[in-house]
Amino acid sequence: MALLVVLYSINVFLTFSLSLLGLCIYWWRVLLVTLVEKFTEGGWMTVVITGVVIAFCLINHAHYALVRRKIHAADEALGWATYPDVPDPPPLDPLGHTAVFVVGSSRSGGIYALEWVRREFPAEFRNCIFMNVRTVDARSYGGGEDLERMRQQATDALTYFVNYCHRGGGAAKAYLSFGTDPIEELTKLAEKIYAEYPHSIFFTSKLIFEHDNWYIRQLHSEAALTMLRRLHLRNMPMVILPMKL
Repeated sequence: MALLVVLYSINVFLTFSLSLLGLCIYWWRVLLVTLVEKFTEGGWMTVVITGVVIAFCLINHAHYALVRRKIHAADEALGWATYPDVPDPPPLDPLGHTAVFVVGSSRSGGIYALEWVRREFPAEFRNCIFMNVRTVDARSYGGGEDLERMRQQATDALTYFVNYCHRGGGAAKAYLSFGTDPIEELTKLAEKIYAEYPHSIFFTSKLIFEHDNWYIRQLHSEAALTMLRRLHLRNMPMVILPMKL
């Protein structure tokens, strides 16, 4: 019986695969015939337009893949050291100067911003707070496991930053939120933090490319600038730090 089940499952898979292969071959032939017959009636223009669109898609994919590799390399440069919880971390001072860092899943961006602030403003900030917002889409709502996995990944990243500060003797705390509009959720979370720590300055990093042009700028969101404008309209100071890749 077990042999029959395996035999049936494999043959079903082969049948579907061969059927799809046959359909692909058939429709490719239809496409070629249509292209040849209609080439002078607009077929050549279709080929040019479609080819240009495909080329742009391939260029965009290559650019994003390069950015991911560089960010991954920056994360790798930090090493995979984990920082355990400090038994008695320094307490937070609600009235003290507070540096609030908008971080994501990349450790290198958060550590870069933190070390930049420490270098430029030594012993200025009493507290370090890390805030993160994860976008929840239809796929996340579709399964509790996906949402829980996202929450765990975000929590692990924030715990890394908090323990990193505690290890250096600094007071730190993390805030996490979820929503469909990340800018709106970041703004709400920033308002909550600013109400608890009124002497806060917000920091975030923005990718800067060595070879920059108008097209590359279109491929990356202006989330940092949008949030900067929103916080400034609410009289909440924010600084954008350039992060060169």
